[in-house]
Amino acid sequence: MENPHASVATTVKFLRTRKPDKEGVLSATAPGLCGVVVGAASAERACFFLDALARTLEEVGLSLTAAGEKMSVQKGADKISFTLLERTRRLKYVPTPEEIAREEKRKERQARSLRRNDWDSVSFGSRPPWPEYVTAWTGELVFSIDAWADGLRKTWGDGKTQRVERMVPEIVAGIELILETIRVRREECEERERQWKILQHRRQLAQARLKREETRLSHLRQIIELRREAREIREWISGLPQEASLAVDSDLGRMLQWVPPAQASAPAD
Repeated sequence: MENPHASVATTVKFLRTRKPDKEGVLSATAPGLCGVVVGAASAERACFFLDALARTLEEVGLSLTAAGEKMSVQKGADKISFTLLERTRRLKYVPTPEEIAREEKRKERQARSLRRNDWDSVSFGSRPPWPEYVTAWTGELVFSIDAWADGLRKTWGDGKTQRVERMVPEIVAGIELILETIRVRREECEERERQWKILQHRRQLAQARLKREETRLSHLRQIIELRREAREIREWISGLPQEASLAVDSDLGRMLQWVPPAQASAPAD
Protein backbone atom coordinates (compact mmCIF):
# COMPACT_ATOMS: atom_id res chain seq x y z
CA MET A 1 0.00 0.00 0.00
CA GLU A 2 1.85 3.04 -1.31
CA ASN A 3 -0.94 5.62 -1.50
CA PRO A 4 -3.23 5.34 1.54
CA HIS A 5 -6.61 7.00 1.48
CA ALA A 6 -6.42 10.71 2.34
CA SER A 7 -8.59 10.35 5.45
CA VAL A 8 -6.13 7.90 7.06
CA ALA A 9 -2.85 8.99 5.45
CA THR A 10 -1.66 10.88 8.56
CA THR A 11 -2.34 7.89 10.79
CA VAL A 12 -0.61 5.52 8.38
CA LYS A 13 2.46 7.77 8.35
CA PHE A 14 2.45 7.88 12.15
CA LEU A 15 2.26 4.08 12.48
CA ARG A 16 5.02 3.57 9.93
CA THR A 17 7.48 6.18 11.15
CA ARG A 18 6.93 6.67 14.89
CA LYS A 19 9.03 4.65 17.29
CA PRO A 20 7.02 2.52 19.74
CA ASP A 21 7.14 3.24 23.46
CA LYS A 22 9.13 1.14 25.94
CA GLU A 23 6.39 -1.51 25.89
CA GLY A 24 6.46 -1.72 22.09
CA VAL A 25 3.15 0.10 21.63
CA LEU A 26 2.08 2.63 19.02
CA SER A 27 -0.77 4.90 20.12
CA ALA A 28 -2.15 6.99 17.26
CA THR A 29 -4.53 8.95 19.46
CA ALA A 30 -3.45 12.58 18.94
CA PRO A 31 -5.76 15.09 17.19
CA GLY A 32 -6.13 14.24 13.52
CA LEU A 33 -5.28 10.56 14.04
CA CYS A 34 -7.60 7.55 14.04
CA GLY A 35 -7.29 6.41 17.64
CA VAL A 36 -5.42 3.21 16.74
CA VAL A 37 -3.53 1.47 19.58
CA VAL A 38 -1.47 -1.54 18.48
CA GLY A 39 1.81 -3.27 19.07
CA ALA A 40 4.61 -2.35 16.70
CA ALA A 41 4.41 -5.75 14.99
CA SER A 42 0.76 -5.09 14.02
CA ALA A 43 1.32 -1.60 12.61
CA GLU A 44 1.34 -2.56 8.92
CA ARG A 45 -1.79 -4.67 9.28
CA ALA A 46 -3.51 -1.70 10.93
CA CYS A 47 -2.45 0.54 8.03
CA PHE A 48 -3.87 -1.89 5.49
CA PHE A 49 -7.13 -2.15 7.43
CA LEU A 50 -7.57 1.63 7.74
CA ASP A 51 -7.04 2.16 4.02
CA ALA A 52 -9.48 -0.61 3.07
CA LEU A 53 -12.07 0.69 5.55
CA ALA A 54 -11.86 4.28 4.29
CA ARG A 55 -12.16 3.23 0.64
CA THR A 56 -15.08 0.86 1.25
CA LEU A 57 -16.91 3.51 3.27
CA GLU A 58 -16.41 5.95 0.42
CA GLU A 59 -18.01 3.48 -1.99
CA VAL A 60 -21.26 3.61 0.01
CA GLY A 61 -21.20 7.41 0.36
CA LEU A 62 -19.65 7.67 3.83
CA SER A 63 -16.52 9.59 4.79
CA LEU A 64 -14.19 8.42 7.53
CA THR A 65 -13.10 11.16 9.94
CA ALA A 66 -10.01 10.84 12.13
CA ALA A 67 -11.18 12.18 15.50
CA GLY A 68 -8.12 11.67 17.70
CA GLU A 69 -9.22 9.12 20.28
CA LYS A 70 -11.54 7.45 17.75
CA MET A 71 -12.70 7.42 14.13
CA SER A 72 -16.19 8.39 13.07
CA VAL A 73 -18.64 8.59 10.17
CA GLN A 74 -21.70 10.77 9.84
CA LYS A 75 -24.80 10.44 7.70
CA GLY A 76 -27.12 13.41 7.92
CA ALA A 77 -27.76 14.12 11.59
CA ASP A 78 -26.52 10.72 12.74
CA LYS A 79 -22.96 9.93 13.74
CA ILE A 80 -21.14 6.90 15.15
CA SER A 81 -17.57 6.37 16.37
CA PHE A 82 -15.33 3.31 16.30
CA THR A 83 -11.84 2.14 17.21
CA LEU A 84 -9.16 -0.29 16.09
CA LEU A 85 -7.19 -1.81 18.96
CA GLU A 86 -5.00 -4.81 19.62
CA ARG A 87 -6.01 -7.33 22.23
CA THR A 88 -3.79 -7.68 25.27
CA ARG A 89 -3.38 -10.27 27.97
CA ARG A 90 -2.19 -9.91 31.55
CA LEU A 91 0.47 -12.52 32.11
CA LYS A 92 2.53 -13.57 35.08
CA TYR A 93 6.02 -12.18 34.61
CA VAL A 94 8.74 -14.79 34.16
CA PRO A 95 12.17 -13.39 35.13
CA THR A 96 15.12 -14.12 32.92
CA PRO A 97 18.09 -16.17 34.21
CA GLU A 98 20.12 -12.96 34.36
CA GLU A 99 17.47 -11.26 36.51
CA ILE A 100 17.32 -14.26 38.82
CA ALA A 101 21.12 -14.29 39.14
CA ARG A 102 21.21 -10.57 39.98
CA GLU A 103 18.50 -11.07 42.59
CA GLU A 104 20.43 -13.96 44.20
CA LYS A 105 23.59 -11.83 44.38
CA ARG A 106 21.61 -9.03 45.96
CA LYS A 107 20.26 -11.37 48.61
CA GLU A 108 23.78 -12.68 49.34
CA ARG A 109 25.12 -9.14 49.80
CA GLN A 110 22.26 -8.35 52.10
CA ALA A 111 22.89 -11.48 54.16
CA ARG A 112 26.58 -10.53 54.59
CA SER A 113 25.55 -7.06 55.68
CA LEU A 114 23.23 -8.54 58.29
CA ARG A 115 26.00 -10.73 59.67
CA ARG A 116 28.23 -7.63 60.00
CA ASN A 117 25.37 -5.65 61.56
CA ASP A 118 25.75 -3.20 58.69
CA TRP A 119 22.15 -2.03 58.75
CA ASP A 120 22.79 0.88 56.42
CA SER A 121 23.39 -1.57 53.58
CA VAL A 122 20.23 -3.58 54.23
CA SER A 123 17.10 -2.89 52.16
CA PHE A 124 13.92 -3.93 53.95
CA GLY A 125 11.89 -5.23 51.06
CA SER A 126 10.70 -8.74 50.31
CA ARG A 127 9.39 -8.25 46.76
CA PRO A 128 11.73 -9.08 43.86
CA PRO A 129 12.88 -6.20 41.62
CA TRP A 130 10.62 -7.14 38.68
CA PRO A 131 6.89 -6.71 38.03
CA GLU A 132 4.44 -9.38 39.11
CA TYR A 133 2.43 -9.12 35.89
CA VAL A 134 3.07 -7.77 32.40
CA THR A 135 0.84 -6.83 29.48
CA ALA A 136 1.28 -9.06 26.46
CA TRP A 137 0.28 -7.80 23.01
CA THR A 138 -1.36 -10.69 21.21
CA GLY A 139 -1.22 -9.46 17.61
CA GLU A 140 -5.03 -9.85 17.42
CA LEU A 141 -6.81 -6.75 16.08
CA VAL A 142 -10.33 -5.79 17.15
CA PHE A 143 -12.65 -3.27 15.49
CA SER A 144 -15.41 -1.91 17.77
CA ILE A 145 -18.31 0.45 17.11
CA ASP A 146 -19.17 2.76 19.98
CA ALA A 147 -22.93 3.17 19.58
CA TRP A 148 -26.29 1.95 20.84
CA ALA A 149 -27.08 -0.93 18.50
CA ASP A 150 -30.13 -2.75 19.96
CA GLY A 151 -28.69 -6.24 19.58
CA LEU A 152 -26.78 -5.57 16.36
CA ARG A 153 -23.18 -6.66 15.98
CA LYS A 154 -20.70 -3.99 17.02
CA THR A 155 -17.37 -5.86 17.27
CA TRP A 156 -15.24 -7.72 14.74
CA GLY A 157 -11.93 -9.29 15.66
CA ASP A 158 -9.24 -11.73 14.59
CA GLY A 159 -10.11 -15.37 15.02
CA LYS A 160 -8.25 -18.63 14.52
CA THR A 161 -8.35 -18.31 10.73
CA GLN A 162 -10.16 -15.04 10.02
CA ARG A 163 -8.45 -11.65 10.05
CA VAL A 164 -10.19 -8.34 10.65
CA GLU A 165 -8.88 -6.76 7.44
CA ARG A 166 -10.78 -9.41 5.46
CA MET A 167 -14.01 -8.42 7.23
CA VAL A 168 -14.07 -4.84 5.93
CA PRO A 169 -17.14 -5.30 3.65
CA GLU A 170 -19.02 -6.93 6.51
CA ILE A 171 -17.92 -4.17 8.89
CA VAL A 172 -19.09 -1.42 6.51
CA ALA A 173 -22.44 -3.17 6.10
CA GLY A 174 -22.69 -3.25 9.91
CA ILE A 175 -21.90 0.47 10.10
CA GLU A 176 -24.64 1.23 7.56
CA LEU A 177 -27.16 -0.90 9.48
CA ILE A 178 -26.35 0.78 12.79
CA LEU A 179 -26.58 4.23 11.21
CA GLU A 180 -30.01 3.32 9.82
CA THR A 181 -31.11 1.99 13.20
CA ILE A 182 -29.95 5.19 14.89
CA ARG A 183 -31.80 7.27 12.27
CA VAL A 184 -35.06 5.39 12.84
CA ARG A 185 -34.72 5.69 16.60
CA ARG A 186 -33.91 9.41 16.35
CA GLU A 187 -36.91 10.09 14.12
CA GLU A 188 -39.16 8.15 16.49
CA CYS A 189 -37.85 10.23 19.39
CA GLU A 190 -38.37 13.42 17.41
CA GLU A 191 -41.94 12.38 16.56
CA ARG A 192 -42.65 11.63 20.24
CA GLU A 193 -41.21 15.02 21.14
CA ARG A 194 -43.37 16.70 18.49
CA GLN A 195 -46.52 14.95 19.73
CA TRP A 196 -45.64 15.86 23.31
CA LYS A 197 -45.24 19.52 22.35
CA ILE A 198 -48.63 19.44 20.57
CA LEU A 199 -50.20 17.90 23.67
CA GLN A 200 -48.56 20.53 25.88
CA HIS A 201 -49.83 23.28 23.58
CA ARG A 202 -53.37 21.88 23.69
CA ARG A 203 -53.18 21.60 27.46
CA GLN A 204 -52.05 25.23 27.70
CA LEU A 205 -54.92 26.31 25.42
CA ALA A 206 -57.39 24.36 27.55
CA GLN A 207 -56.03 25.94 30.74
CA ALA A 208 -56.23 29.41 29.18
CA ARG A 209 -59.81 28.73 28.04
CA LEU A 210 -60.76 27.53 31.53
CA LYS A 211 -59.24 30.64 33.05
CA ARG A 212 -61.22 32.86 30.65
CA GLU A 213 -64.43 31.02 31.52
CA GLU A 214 -63.73 31.43 35.23
CA THR A 215 -63.09 35.17 34.71
CA ARG A 216 -66.30 35.57 32.70
CA LEU A 217 -68.29 33.65 35.28
CA SER A 218 -66.87 35.80 38.08
CA HIS A 219 -67.76 38.96 36.15
CA LEU A 220 -71.27 37.66 35.49
CA ARG A 221 -71.76 36.94 39.17
CA GLN A 222 -70.66 40.49 40.02
CA ILE A 223 -73.18 41.90 37.53
CA ILE A 224 -75.95 39.73 38.98
CA GLU A 225 -75.05 40.82 42.50
CA LEU A 226 -75.02 44.51 41.53
CA ARG A 227 -78.41 44.17 39.83
CA ARG A 228 -79.82 42.46 42.89
CA GLU A 229 -78.56 45.26 45.12
CA ALA A 230 -79.99 47.91 42.75
CA ARG A 231 -83.36 46.17 42.74
CA GLU A 232 -83.42 46.04 46.51
CA ILE A 233 -82.57 49.76 46.72
CA ARG A 234 -85.39 50.64 44.31
CA GLU A 235 -87.80 48.48 46.29
CA TRP A 236 -86.67 50.17 49.50
CA ILE A 237 -87.15 53.65 48.05
CA SER A 238 -90.55 52.79 46.65
CA GLY A 239 -91.59 51.59 50.09
CA LEU A 240 -90.73 54.85 51.88
CA PRO A 241 -93.53 57.27 52.97
CA GLN A 242 -94.16 60.11 50.52
CA GLU A 243 -93.18 62.77 53.04
CA ALA A 244 -89.71 61.20 53.55
CA SER A 245 -88.49 62.77 50.30
CA LEU A 246 -89.29 66.29 51.60
CA ALA A 247 -87.08 66.16 54.66
CA VAL A 248 -83.92 67.06 52.74
CA ASP A 249 -82.21 68.48 55.83
CA SER A 250 -82.36 65.13 57.59
CA ASP A 251 -80.04 62.14 57.20
CA LEU A 252 -82.77 60.28 55.35
CA GLY A 253 -83.33 63.22 53.02
CA ARG A 254 -79.66 63.50 52.19
CA MET A 255 -79.62 59.74 51.59
CA LEU A 256 -82.52 60.07 49.17
CA GLN A 257 -80.69 62.85 47.32
CA TRP A 258 -77.62 60.58 46.93
CA VAL A 259 -79.51 57.42 45.92
CA PRO A 260 -80.64 58.46 42.37
CA PRO A 261 -77.10 59.09 41.03
CA ALA A 262 -75.84 55.89 42.65
CA GLN A 263 -78.81 54.00 41.30
CA ALA A 264 -78.19 55.37 37.82
CA SER A 265 -74.66 53.93 37.81
CA ALA A 266 -75.91 50.43 38.74
CA PRO A 267 -76.66 47.91 35.94
CA ALA A 268 -80.26 48.06 34.75
CA ASP A 269 -82.53 45.04 35.03
